[in-house]
Amino acid sequence: MKETRILYTSADIHAAIKRLFGEPSPADRRVALVAYVGTGGESYLPHAEGLRLICSPSAGGTDPETLRRIMKRGARVEFSDGLHMKVYWSRSRGCIITSANASSSALAVSGLKEAGTWLPPGVVDIDRLIRYARPRPVRQAELHSLDRRAIEHRTRLEGGGQQGRQAPDFPEWYASPDPSVWKIAWAGDEVSGAAKIAREQTLSEYGRRQPHTWMSVGKGRVRPSDWLLCFLLTERGARSAEWQYVDFVVKVKPKEKRYYYRDRPYHAVQVHPLSKYPLPPFSITPGFRKALSRAIEQYSRERLMEAKTDLPPVRLLRRIAEAMKNG
Repeated sequence: MKETRILYTSADIHAAIKRLFGEPSPADRRVALVAYVGTGGESYLPHAEGLRLICSPSAGGTDPETLRRIMKRGARVEFSDGLHMKVYWSRSRGCIITSANASSSALAVSGLKEAGTWLPPGVVDIDRLIRYARPRPVRQAELHSLDRRAIEHRTRLEGGGQQGRQAPDFPEWYASPDPSVWKIAWAGDEVSGAAKIAREQTLSEYGRRQPHTWMSVGKGRVRPSDWLLCFLLTERGARSAEWQYVDFVVKVKPKEKRYYYRDRPYHAVQVHPLSKYPLPPFSITPGFRKALSRAIEQYSRERLMEAKTDLPPVRLLRRIAEAMKNG
């Protein structure tokens, strides 16, 4: 691409970033100076290995879990206070200057209406922009701070978090035309404590010695920011149903027999008490617990255990709704 080109839509920008950063040559240098890296932002930064990413540590705009995933993929991530520019640059392929952050709200199909310009190689002095941004290395303490501020931001959006407020009940959630998404996580028995890797990551990334809770899950079935409906699966249905918010997912080593399950070798970890998070999809009431257990007994615990996804089966949801309606 040797000529300046106008990018008229979010889809144009998304495709252009993929061409700019996709399948880089070993000799190429790539830099992204982008104000916000939102939830799922790694989807819009292909081939993160070797990428230098500079962003603003702004709660509500930049997601700390997304940054951790990008860093694990080999990107060099730095913070810049007050950064508002959105510049995607490749030494060999050119530069995109745009209004779009690296986020689903900016670059997804139904996102914001963005525009930008693709400039040929050699036009933009990226080092001048980097000096202007004055980036600094990302430190764990600052990531922890961003974690806390991100939770506070989400609770403010919910009108003050869970205090003094209540999630809708299950029938209201079920009747909603656009219900929030959640997943199922079950256990065969109660286990206290936490696996070593879960404790280590909780301490290193969040500054707490122990996570609040965790659940065993299959590979690739649960992601950070998921809501899990967790319960003990019994011969007669389910008991002890509770919500869990997923802060991170880690793989447990087989030698930790107390915590390792071969068919569910990953732990979905919630670091803080539930009151620190936004409201869950719906309230878990005594009536819901009774209906859930009855529905699972009718649906078959074996079918639930053998499911290929952790999304709740449609037939199970219908049985829960019917059970709650009939009392």
